[in-house]
Amino acid sequence: SWNAIIAAYSQHGHGEEALLLFQLMQLKCAVPDEVTFISVLSACSHSGLVEEGYRHFISMNKDFGITPLGGHYS
Repeated sequence: SWNAIIAAYSQHGHGEEALLLFQLMQLKCAVPDEVTFISVLSACSHSGLVEEGYRHFISMNKDFGITPLGGHYS
């Protein structure tokens, strides 16, 4: 699944690859969920992409209607 691959890249220090897969996921019309965004935000954090992480955090609610949970803040 998209979530598994994005999470694996994120957890193993390949944040930019995780973010590229997230973009591809959206191009393929797959809809991200709460778990997807935990991995995306983690990838941004571990890659030092603070501004991009912030944009994804805002987009999570604004564009996808996902309310941030505890895991989205860590």
